[in-house]
Amino acid sequence: MSLLGSAQGQGTPTSSTADAMVKSLGAAFAACGTTPVLSRPLSLAAADVMNGYELQAALQRQQFRAHGLYLAGMTYNGDVGWVKAQITRQCGKFVGFRSFGLSLDGTRMKLILATEARVDLSQSQRWMTEFLEATNRARFQGQKCGGKLMNAVPPLKWDARLAGAAARHAGDMVRLNFRGHVNPVDGSRAQQRAAALGFVGVAGENVAYGPITAQEAVKNLLTSPGHCENLMDPHWTLFGGAVNNGVAGSIFPTYWVQVFGVETR
Repeated sequence: MSLLGSAQGQGTPTSSTADAMVKSLGAAFAACGTTPVLSRPLSLAAADVMNGYELQAALQRQQFRAHGLYLAGMTYNGDVGWVKAQITRQCGKFVGFRSFGLSLDGTRMKLILATEARVDLSQSQRWMTEFLEATNRARFQGQKCGGKLMNAVPPLKWDARLAGAAARHAGDMVRLNFRGHVNPVDGSRAQQRAAALGFVGVAGENVAYGPITAQEAVKNLLTSPGHCENLMDPHWTLFGGAVNNGVAGSIFPTYWVQVFGVETR
């Protein structure tokens, strides 16, 4: 089965034309130094756009949550080489995306490039290493949190109990479809979640919604004065983190949780 979205109409292209277009686009992307892969959901979304849907509505129909997005529409009149030339002359528009979708009707085409807003959870250990490193890098550099200057503070150490509390909260936000720091079912906060895992001390929490890398999550948190001050608090000595992907119907595509702590025993 072809991955291309099919825009129904008199000019529906043959499979050979579609294959030639995909091959030509691959060459054009490679010439631009990028390698997005053909995506069936994006191709179906491109077909929806061809048939009159707004882009966001088309993506929602295909349950594709995009992190970074570009839509190109061209009247190419069957000239595949012309399309390749247009791409390579405007490389900057097409770089930085992981996937693309394509719909053709023989004379027109819709091309969507996007990066899906999901985290590869099989790489969780790597993400958590980067989450701690990005957090400590921000603490080492010092920050301006809103109008407040925060001096550099010591690095944090990983703590498995705080990480467990972060993972519980990230999972509950997806499972129960809520945002914030208070679990709407059991009323727990970061302090109680950490204590339930054997942590004796004080705990605090930051949550970021939507980023697909640990670095983006920390950058996002630093733009919020309250979260920034919490991250830069010199009293914290320990850190645990977690990330989870949303599901269909979730408020956000991703959920990143930082839990900070200082033991009192």
